[in-house]
Amino acid sequence: MKCPRLRQDLQLVPATAEGRQVLLFVDPLQLAVSGLTVEMELLPLLQLLDGRHDLKDLQMEIMRQQGGELVPLSDIESFINNLDGNFLLESDFFREKFGTLFEEFAGQADRAPFHAGRSYEAHPERLRMMIDETEERLVPPAGAGRDSTITGILAPHIDIGVAKELYVDLYRRLRGRTYDLVIILGINHQGQNGLYSVSTKNYVTPFGKLETDGGLIGRLKDLVPAGTLATHDFGHKMEHSIEFQTLFLHHYLGGTTPVVPILCGSIYEFLMTGADLFADARFRGMVDALRLIMMERTSVLVVAGVDFSHVGLKFGDQLPADVLIEKARAHDEKIITSLVEGAPETIFRDELETEGRFNVCGIPAMLLLSSLLGKGSAEVLAHETYDEQVTQSAVTYAGMIFTG
Repeated sequence: MKCPRLRQDLQLVPATAEGRQVLLFVDPLQLAVSGLTVEMELLPLLQLLDGRHDLKDLQMEIMRQQGGELVPLSDIESFINNLDGNFLLESDFFREKFGTLFEEFAGQADRAPFHAGRSYEAHPERLRMMIDETEERLVPPAGAGRDSTITGILAPHIDIGVAKELYVDLYRRLRGRTYDLVIILGINHQGQNGLYSVSTKNYVTPFGKLETDGGLIGRLKDLVPAGTLATHDFGHKMEHSIEFQTLFLHHYLGGTTPVVPILCGSIYEFLMTGADLFADARFRGMVDALRLIMMERTSVLVVAGVDFSHVGLKFGDQLPADVLIEKARAHDEKIITSLVEGAPETIFRDELETEGRFNVCGIPAMLLLSSLLGKGSAEVLAHETYDEQVTQSAVTYAGMIFTG
């Protein structure tokens, strides 16, 4: 391989292994060996894996690091081959594997639980026990949703182990309720070639399937303008932001309510150009189409699986999270206030003004959720911070119930 290039969808996370500072490869496709790490000192070398530097360039970088000691090209080739063998490089080897995964997923009627056994318990009885035991520790729910119709839930998509109390506190309020349809909005963390990606695949959970409404999805595709929807649904394969919601939906509503799973793509193009999302035909068309579909149903629940600010070294900031978190949480509060007020335009305007500096990954789904629900009643159950000390980074998340 003349000029090796790391896959752009990988994440390199600082970690500690046996007292050593290392970089952990986080592969969203989970093709690499689990827990694969390299020494922190190799970061400058990895940064040269950009498709523009050949093996001799890498040799010179290692020599510079080691004070002039020459490393044989064969050792560098071995290192590169090891990365490639773990599908970490944009190579023919990886592309062939990816093509196989893509075609296999395209031909499946069901979307298997990708994160079961890693992010949550795969065994249904043990998963049910975790949810039930968590609920038993919570005080009885009060406030929004007791005697009114719950029309929307804003839930986290952070790891369930971090926020299981909030997940359960939100979804337990659905017990005993019935809906004609659940629209689930998630975030595609890997990017897609449309503002939204809709899948007709049934979402499988440890408790059973949540069936998608294929006819409705077909109608949605006919209603929205060209370019609104991604040309494929591969992003659903490994994305957790919808998967995590399906566990609790199935547990509290059962598996009889049809769902429409929608991954929201980035609004980066609007933040960079300053263009108005609300004047975009694709966004307007999606909102109008979903509103029409919702009006034709008796009872519809809209769920958004979102997180808020991502700050600190892990997310590209030059300062640690403890320096940034106060301002990040203040920005979160502005978003939450706008969600309560049913003012998605204000959320978008604030993102333009801040140029997305707080990396609020859930913004695209929040904008769609708020546009669909409009102004009603809303209750904020929590606004929390997950502080990841080892990476000097933090993620904020919240939970809200909307009634109408």
